[in-house]
Amino acid sequence: MSERFKSTGSGKGDKSRISDINKFSRNMEKIYEKKTLQFWCVWEGNDSDKSEFNTEDLKEGQKISYSEYMSRIIKLHKLQ
Repeated sequence: MSERFKSTGSGKGDKSRISDINKFSRNMEKIYEKKTLQFWCVWEGNDSDKSEFNTEDLKEGQKISYSEYMSRIIKLHKLQ
């Protein structure tokens, strides 16, 4: 039997699959850590200059969670 068909490590994309749940969790935390309002707006594909948000009690450049971003949306304008 050739090396190609052995059971360990022979699958296509085998090394790209996440086998360590802790590594997966750390990577997800990095993606969804607190970011600025403008970052989340662009992340969603919206124009941060034309969109309207409730910025009450929010300093310029202050980092917020994604859920807080969603709660502050008033009106969004898509990027063209």
